[in-house]
Order: sequence, then structure tokens, then C-alpha cells
Amino acid sequence: MKYSLFVFFALLWFSITTMAIEQRPYSVIQKEGAIEIRSYQRIVSAEVVTFGNRNEAASDAFRILFRFIQGRNDDQLSIAMTAPVSQNKHDNDGWAVRFYMPAAMSMSDVPTPEDPRITLIENTQVNLAAIRFSGFNSAKNLAKNEKKLREYLEKNEFEYIDQPTYAFYNAPYVPPFLKRNEVLFEIKGKK
Repeated sequence: MKYSLFVFFALLWFSITTMAIEQRPYSVIQKEGAIEIRSYQRIVSAEVVTFGNRNEAASDAFRILFRFIQGRNDDQLSIAMTAPVSQNKHDNDGWAVRFYMPAAMSMSDVPTPEDPRITLIENTQVNLAAIRFSGFNSAKNLAKNEKKLREYLEKNEFEYIDQPTYAFYNAPYVPPFLKRNEVLFEIKGKK
């Protein structure tokens, strides 16, 4: 019993201390409960499209992208891990999964990936609506929060692109009650 408690608290401490990685920067324009309208500035991301169910595709993409930031690139440059890892539906069975580069890196600073499946993208300024929640990133939890965010946007007469992005901020071993997950929609303006 003592060993189990020790392991639990060690993982809890490790999870909290490792949450200090750089996050994709944004400023909050409007906030209501767990929902925020945010302004994101320019940032570079590395993206992979994989196929299959969401969890399998995300796992495959994560490995590909992680090798890239660990030095599988033309400069053998190790790039700091940032949060979140995001994903959204791509075509019928595909999932686009993205790692964001540190904010100080411009497109010319990012080394060329060795893996041709990785695409580097210059993300320009964009406004996003986000709902933040904890727990597992199950399809049920994502759908519930996606519905809440859609209802908020429609009630408040926002025009948005109806293609959700899912964002995950924590390692898999982080206890569900400490996890930070988000559903986001791109905002086009008001109706």
C-alpha cells in the first residue's frame, strides 16, 4: 500500500512539474466559464496525416513527429516539446496531427524533416473559440464538449468553421483530473 501511494504521488509530482513546457501563445479576447475566444499569433507547426481510428492515428503520428523533434531532421537539431498536440479530421479516414514549434522559431529556423510524411506549416494569426475540460480524451468526452461549444457559438451568433480541432496538453500518464483538453473552432466573425 505504501509503495502504491509513493508511486501515485511521485507520478503526480512529476506530472505537475513537467506541465511547465512552452505552450502555444494566445491572448484571451472574451471568456465565459470554460469557454474562451482567443487570438493566436503566427507560429510554425509540423503536421502528419495518418489513417485509422483517432487514437491509433494519433499514436502513429505522435511517434513520427516526436522522432522529428528529437533530431531526425537535416540539422540533427533537437527541438523542445511544446503543448498542445492538436488533431483534427482530415478527409474520410485521416487525422491531421500537429506539434507546434517553440514561438521563437520562424519557418527558416525549423530544420527540414527527414520523414517526407511531415509537412511544415506557417500558421498565421487566427481567432479560435475554445472550451477547456479535464478527464479522458474519449470520443464521448470530446463530443459532449464539442456540442457545448457549438451551442455557445450559435447562441452568441459567431460565424465559425465547423471543423473541430482537439488539443491535448498532457502526457498519457497524467491523472485524468489533472489533464487539460480542449475543443476549438476557428472564428470568422459575428453574424
